[in-house]
Amino acid sequence: MKHILYLAIFISITIISCEESDPVVGSTQDTSIPNLSFVVDTTYLDAANSRLVAKGSVKNSGNSQVTSPWYVECQFYTNSSRTTKLGGNYTQIGVPLSKGQSAFWTINYSSSNVDVNNYPNFAVGDLRGIYK
Repeated sequence: MKHILYLAIFISITIISCEESDPVVGSTQDTSIPNLSFVVDTTYLDAANSRLVAKGSVKNSGNSQVTSPWYVECQFYTNSSRTTKLGGNYTQIGVPLSKGQSAFWTINYSSSNVDVNNYPNFAVGDLRGIYK
């Protein structure tokens, strides 16, 4: 009976101490969409909401249609040297793209592990389109 009590306490503590995890980016389980070109127009620190924001556009340069839903993901770095990663995120794009068509995207990044307000000169990279 004592073992069951200890096990119940252990499980309770484990569940309570688990944080919501950051989004997974760069996964090989996602299917990369080829022939997309990305432009990052704007990056800024939204200090009031403790988040980093990147905005831009994506163009389908291929011959195949990109079907919805699909996602744009990127990784956030401490600065333009892109040697230290803060994390990453993605956003869903709800429209298909035919050859030559473009869409706008916005990706936000915040974390309970990193004070993003310390990185006003952050950079983004590793942009890709994916199917989940």
